[in-house]
Amino acid sequence: MLRQITLGLTFLLALAAEPALAQTRSQVTGDANTKQAQTLFMRAEFGSTTYDSQAAGSKETASSKSYEVGGWFGESRIVGLSVRNQIDLVPFTLNNSESKSDFTDVRLKARLWGIIPSVGVSLSEIDVKQAEVKTVGLFGTGMNLGLGGTFMLYPGIVLNGDYMQVKSSHMFDKLGQGTKLGDRTEADVHIAFDITEKLIDFLVGYRVRQYELVTTDTTFAEKSQGIYAGFRLGVYF
Repeated sequence: MLRQITLGLTFLLALAAEPALAQTRSQVTGDANTKQAQTLFMRAEFGSTTYDSQAAGSKETASSKSYEVGGWFGESRIVGLSVRNQIDLVPFTLNNSESKSDFTDVRLKARLWGIIPSVGVSLSEIDVKQAEVKTVGLFGTGMNLGLGGTFMLYPGIVLNGDYMQVKSSHMFDKLGQGTKLGDRTEADVHIAFDITEKLIDFLVGYRVRQYELVTTDTTFAEKSQGIYAGFRLGVYF
C-alpha cells in the first residue's frame, strides 16, 4: 500500500513539474528569432548621425546615443513591452544655432512568427535656438503604431527591421507661438550577432527619422539619419 501511494505521489509530482520543465526548455532553446525575445533586456546604442534641420537652418553630423529597456512575457514570449529614449543635442556650428530633441516611446508588441506589430504612447520635446534666441519650444504626447520583423541570416546572426509612426495628439507650445509638431516617422534596420548564446548581442544598424514643425507661416522639415553600434543584454527566466 505504501509503495502504491509513493508511486502515485511521484507520478503527480512529475505531472506538475512537466510545465515548468517545458517552460525552461522553451526559454533556453528555440530558433534564432525566438532568442531575440528575451524575458528582460537592456539595449544601448552609440552612433554618428547627420541632422538636417530647416528650423535651425543648417546641417550637422554629430554623435548620438539611445537606450531601451523591455521584456517579453509568457512561456512562448509572444507579448512584449519596451521603453526607448533618445536625446539629441546638436550644435550647428555654421550659423550658431542649436536643436535639442527628446523622444520617449513606450510600445506594446506582439510576436507573430517573424512579424512584430506594436502600439503605444510617445512623449516628444523639441527646442530650437538661433543665435541664442529660442525659436521653437514644444512638448507633446501622442500614439505610436509600428511594424517590425526578424529574419535569421545564419545561426547566431539575425536581421531586424522596424518602422514606427507617431501622431502627436496633445501639444503644448512653450513659447505661445502656435507651433505644432507633425507626424514623426522612424525606420531602423540592424543585424544582431550573438556574442554569447543567451546573454549578450552585438548590434550594427542604420536609423532614419523625420518629422515636421508647423508654424503659422511655414512648415519646417526635420530629418536625421546615421549608423550605430551597440549591445543588448538579455536574460531568460
